[in-house]
Amino acid sequence: MRGLEGKVIAITGGAGGIGECTARIAYEQGASLVITDRETGPVEAIARSLGERAIGMAVDVTQRKDNERMVAAALERFGRLDGVFLNAGIEGEVGPFESRSDAAWEKVFAVNVQGVRLGAEAALPALRRGSGGSIVITSSVAGLRGAVGLSPYVSSKHAVVGMMKCLAAELGPENIRVNTLNPGPVANRMMQSIEEQAKPGHADEVHQAFEARIPLGRYVSNEECAGMAVFLLSDAASGCTGNTYVVDGGLCSQ
Repeated sequence: MRGLEGKVIAITGGAGGIGECTARIAYEQGASLVITDRETGPVEAIARSLGERAIGMAVDVTQRKDNERMVAAALERFGRLDGVFLNAGIEGEVGPFESRSDAAWEKVFAVNVQGVRLGAEAALPALRRGSGGSIVITSSVAGLRGAVGLSPYVSSKHAVVGMMKCLAAELGPENIRVNTLNPGPVANRMMQSIEEQAKPGHADEVHQAFEARIPLGRYVSNEECAGMAVFLLSDAASGCTGNTYVVDGGLCSQ
């Protein structure tokens, strides 16, 4: 299936597990890509490994001008923009609510919330130039429920679900669809960081405790999350907007 044939997609957090997998699947389905992350080297390497329809560039999603440069690069190289995967995010520090500093809250919200807002704002003029498009935002199951020790992260992921719902209501008449991808625990770097912070030196115990709560009995993979992101970016999801799409092995069914 080449469900993204001819489409131009920009991806933030493109060097992370879900971001890179999304780029690879989208490219296989015929998309042209602008792949971004904080550092140039990793995303340029990913772009080179894909081929001539992909470029990599450094983007700090907390900066308006960087988001605008990402969109400008898509227009300059490929002449259009059909979708954005606003995937950049950080887990922040794990610890009790009252122990989180102002700086810790601000850092998480700068990337996870402000970064989404600025990415969407930068993309809208280009999406409006075409016949519409798709905005996919990475939230989390943490955006649908609470979690001990992760107040800044959980709060930020709830915030982007609210932002998505507002954008979907406003932009639907312009044929711009907006949805969130809500992964459960994923077998990648971020979850390893959370596990280690939660119980230093005993991350494996935290991992096993998480898995025991998941009906499928395992973490989901980067590829499984990327598959949902690619679906939402494609015309196959033309009737989907304003919703949360959970890939969590059944965790939220508990």
